[in-house]
Amino acid sequence: MSFFKKLFQRRKRKRQPEGWVSVAGRTSGSRQAVLIASTEQQQQLGGSIRKRLQREALISESVVNPRTAVKIPFTKTAGVTYPDDINDFQDYWDAYLYIPYVARAVDIKQAMIWQMGYELESTDEGSRKSVERFLTEIEADTVIREGTLYALLFGNMYWQIVRKGGKTQLRPLNPLKPMGVKLDEKNRIVQYVYKPEWGKRETFKPDEIIHLRFNALPGMIFGVSSLRRVLPTVKLILYMEEKLPLIARRRADPLLEFQIGSFEHPVSPETAEKIKNMILNRKPGEDIFHDGTIVKIEEVYKSPGIGARQAVEPLLKHFRENLIAGLGVPEIALGFGRTTTEATAWYQQQLLEAEIRSYQRALKRMHENQLFRLIRTRNSVRLVWRPLKEEDKEALSKKLQGEIEHGIISPGYARQLLGYPDEAGENAYIDQKLVPFGFAGGEEDSETS
Repeated sequence: MSFFKKLFQRRKRKRQPEGWVSVAGRTSGSRQAVLIASTEQQQQLGGSIRKRLQREALISESVVNPRTAVKIPFTKTAGVTYPDDINDFQDYWDAYLYIPYVARAVDIKQAMIWQMGYELESTDEGSRKSVERFLTEIEADTVIREGTLYALLFGNMYWQIVRKGGKTQLRPLNPLKPMGVKLDEKNRIVQYVYKPEWGKRETFKPDEIIHLRFNALPGMIFGVSSLRRVLPTVKLILYMEEKLPLIARRRADPLLEFQIGSFEHPVSPETAEKIKNMILNRKPGEDIFHDGTIVKIEEVYKSPGIGARQAVEPLLKHFRENLIAGLGVPEIALGFGRTTTEATAWYQQQLLEAEIRSYQRALKRMHENQLFRLIRTRNSVRLVWRPLKEEDKEALSKKLQGEIEHGIISPGYARQLLGYPDEAGENAYIDQKLVPFGFAGGEEDSETS
């Protein structure tokens, strides 16, 4: 029999029924034994996160507003390209809203991106100040920062450029609503297609949209959610947690298996059914008395021994390690890592900082290539991120001191890189008109002194 034929026959097999069942087994003559048991719930690894949480009464959002409810999955528009994982967007959002370690990981990344801020640099001070005023007018510190959270969750964030009364504003577009693009023959974006409501469609030219992408691979049109790789693990952990209350109930009130009759003590189907009903209808806590027809009563779920715990713990550790690897945040920050060594924690921190810098590079490209082009300046303006940590800032400060001493940069420029305001150098204790190291006049003065 071929492999595909066997596979087809397996799929045709009926599932085992749920609930109480009677299984009769016949032998020679009229001897009969009846086994009464309860089947387990069917495994349901699939399904959305929200449905699983609602089924277990962990959230109560059973009534939603149809005008604002997310319509995913949705009918795709012909000729429009959408992100590959758009049907997972609702799960990304629900995972962030209801699962603590997911929310914690995303919030940590969001905070680290912006915690030290950035500086604007240009060879023309007027151009730099013009961009600085423009960012203040559009409230970039709020609008862009809030949008970064959605870019982490969904891989993409979009703002519509609104020009009105000589002013420019950014209108954030709901990332949960379908946003697709139309491409030309060279795979370039010619139009953005946005569906804010059911049956409503908005189109934008490429120069009318600011598009932030995270984790985009070369040649990709859309970014990739930071939760995409970890979503299967999150669902599996939820499935395990969903079964924990059932396991706890089975331990406290164990499921019993009754064998009514045996080969040595056969019973009729009528007698077996009568005893079965008596067992099912007994009062809570009431003992069971019989005349020998019940030959075995056994707990289906027994208390776990050392061997059982040793079998379960590696499984839980496997899922936890997959989760930490996917979220990319040190396990100690997620409430795990009681046995984490200092070296491991340091290495995890370094990996997280590398990921944060990749997000900062994406934001830098978006600002310089899209946002700054909305305002005319004489010279180009660059966005430079400050060091991620105070330790990095201190190391940079020492490096800049040497460059000042050698005449490479000025003290004012060093203060700008370190994030100090212009007035920070006023009334400084040491004269800032330093003579560069190795300058001839300086050497002569030092020799004669």
